[in-house]
Parts: sequence; C-alpha cells; structure tokens
Amino acid sequence: MDAETSANDISTMQLQASSSLPTLRFGDFGQSVRVLQRLLRTNGYPISIDGSFGALTESAVRAFQSRRGLAVDGIVGTRTWNELTR
Repeated sequence: MDAETSANDISTMQLQASSSLPTLRFGDFGQSVRVLQRLLRTNGYPISIDGSFGALTESAVRAFQSRRGLAVDGIVGTRTWNELTR
C-alpha cells in the first residue's frame, strides 16, 4: 500500500466514523474536500488534491454521480458519499 492509498484509507475511516458526513458543494474548502478529491482520484478522476471544491472537482463529482446512477447535481451528500466509500 502506498502513502496516498494509506492516507485515503485513513481519511475515509475518519469520515465514516463521524456522526454525519458533510454536504459539500462548489466553493467549499478544507480537509473534507481533500478527502473527497482523494476518493474521486481513487475512482479514476484525475483531479488535484488541493482542498478547494472548484470547477474541476464539481465536474468530477457530476461525472461520478452520472456513472453511478445518482441525481446529478454536483453536490456531495449522503448518497454520493456512500457510493464513493463503497
């Protein structure tokens, strides 16, 4: 397991252990966005992990939602988190 995968696993466990997952959308920033970006990269979306939910992150979220048959709104809520962490 490489360092990025290990960090991804730890971040995912931290989010799953929290009582409620944050809803993320365009304009948000911080550690939760970094976790989201790592999960998107793990799922094949080549985006930067910079902690900023900008246009590229939103585009990747929309593509992920479409691929998984979710409502395509670019917002990371419970259903999107659940699919990302499966």
